[in-house]
Amino acid sequence: MSRGIELIKTVLDKISKSSNYGQCLKKLEIVSAGDGNCKAKFVVSEEHLNMGGTLHGGFTSTIVDCISTYALMTKDECPPGVSVDLNITFMKPALLGELVTVDAKTIRAGKRLAFLAVDVTKNDGKDIIAHGRHTKFIGS
Repeated sequence: MSRGIELIKTVLDKISKSSNYGQCLKKLEIVSAGDGNCKAKFVVSEEHLNMGGTLHGGFTSTIVDCISTYALMTKDECPPGVSVDLNITFMKPALLGELVTVDAKTIRAGKRLAFLAVDVTKNDGKDIIAHGRHTKFIGS
């Protein structure tokens, strides 16, 4: 049986209230989670911007890492694993006040490795901000 949205909301709540790096996720809202997928959204705020006034690439990378991990956690009781590769292709900027959607899917989860894909979009999915590929070691 798949773990779902309640698990991921609990994980995000705990992480975003911590005193470590996870607190950067405090404005993230989980929309759906289950069966190896996770969807989240947030409005671009001042703390998400780079010096050029657009969504920071490091924050985008963090979101791809976290939301894909949450997607994996909902796949057949998979552990969160450890990242072995994270690739982000940046395609379009996101600006202050824009609503961003993050959609992560587990492509395959084997015995040792999991492969995930993430689309970061705006304008109801019409404009792709970034595409991510994430490989995780999940052990045996």
